[in-house]
Amino acid sequence: MITDDTLREGMQTPGFTFSKTEKIELARLISEAGIKRALVSYPPAHWSEFDATCDIVRKGFFSEVFGLGRTLKQDIDIINETGANISLHLPFKIDNIDSIVENIKYACTKDKLVEVGFVDIDMFGINEIIKFCKRMEDAGVDVVQLPDTRGALYPEKIWNIIKSVKNATGIKIEAHCHNDHGMAAANTVSAIIAGSDYVDTTIFGTGERNGIADSITIADYLATNGIENTINFDRLKKVYNYMYDLILKKIGLKFFVDNIPIYGNNSGIQTAGTHVAYDSVFEERNYSVNVYTGKKMIMEILNNNEIKYDDKNLESIVSMIKDESARRGEVLNINDIIKIAGGFA
Repeated sequence: MITDDTLREGMQTPGFTFSKTEKIELARLISEAGIKRALVSYPPAHWSEFDATCDIVRKGFFSEVFGLGRTLKQDIDIINETGANISLHLPFKIDNIDSIVENIKYACTKDKLVEVGFVDIDMFGINEIIKFCKRMEDAGVDVVQLPDTRGALYPEKIWNIIKSVKNATGIKIEAHCHNDHGMAAANTVSAIIAGSDYVDTTIFGTGERNGIADSITIADYLATNGIENTINFDRLKKVYNYMYDLILKKIGLKFFVDNIPIYGNNSGIQTAGTHVAYDSVFEERNYSVNVYTGKKMIMEILNNNEIKYDDKNLESIVSMIKDESARRGEVLNINDIIKIAGGFA
């Protein structure tokens, strides 16, 4: 029932990123703990994500491997080329749903499992969500992911959404609950009770801003209630030990304070370039920069630091920033970004 999202969502943890070697080792450890379904990457973001996905697929760690991308044909083709199943997220503002659905139908021709995320479900009424799920079912989609992208919902609301969709459709549902208000674990358990087929979790609950539901917490709930008994907790603890060492090396102990919802600093930090592009949805203006960054994020960082650049060089600047982050296996700081941009002055 658990879909591990550490390898992808965990990359969006403020101040954190994986090298390719670290990502492969983490995939091995997670699979040995008994978790066999994983969203491992965002292949369209950077060649390092593409390469890591190919390796994870080839090594056969998981029975179901997914790569994430936008509902664009070029993203679909890139994910498909890795050999992974196809996970797509809708734009945070939908201008042309018919065009999006045509691209999703295109993904469904690739002889892969296809899941589609209907992002920010707190912004939609239940009838709208059901209508979308039915349309995905008709298009041939295997799973609809319903993310509480900003962690704005609470257990009763999540239960009502999942239960209503399960009663109205036959499509499989995956819950993805963020922890901005400390409700991720409770909302995930509520989704399970309501009939969600899959739930997303990460090691230490890592992820964008304050992260999502914690893996060992949800695994314990599933085991205690006889829902899923495939997790080896001794081996899962080894995954936590490995991740703990990475957190200490890259961020330090302050991560565990910064990641506390509402109080901690992580609640105001974004990593995903796709989030920053929708500044009317995501208001945070502090950034953590790795291979998931985007042009708008880098443009804002340069403008805020009064760094002059030519617009025609912005794409090259972003590409070099991503390359450097991947090479070092580290998040880049302001000085790193300014130095790279200065090479184009």
